[in-house]
Amino acid sequence: MKFSETPIIQRYSDGDVVISEGIVSNNVFIIIEGEVAITKKMDKKNVLVAQLKEGDVFGEMGLISGKVRSANCTAVGNVTIGVIDKEKFGALIDTLPEDLQTVVLALVSRLRFTTEQLSRIGTELDKTRAVLSSFSIDIG
Repeated sequence: MKFSETPIIQRYSDGDVVISEGIVSNNVFIIIEGEVAITKKMDKKNVLVAQLKEGDVFGEMGLISGKVRSANCTAVGNVTIGVIDKEKFGALIDTLPEDLQTVVLALVSRLRFTTEQLSRIGTELDKTRAVLSSFSIDIG
């Protein structure tokens, strides 16, 4: 089965939350139409991690790693999404050779770490910009 042929279709309107950070993973999603913003909560602020478009897949890291969702996913405009549930996705992963499953788990772990670090860097950059702008003088 191809992701684009998923039997479960969900529709979201602008601003609707598709995935909430910190919840248990139950599905993998593919964007059939529209865009989804991926954000991560850092220091009480949402940091944009990625903007996904048609054909992009999200939600796979939580299912592969068995951990809670690492980011929020929100509809940008009207969005149509195909859904693959945990059981079907698990069956697909189980078809991979065991060595390749180990590699996939390692990649997901590294990607989670990298996303966390980039979100922290983004937050620090915003703080630095705020401090620097407080020193600017409006001569206009």
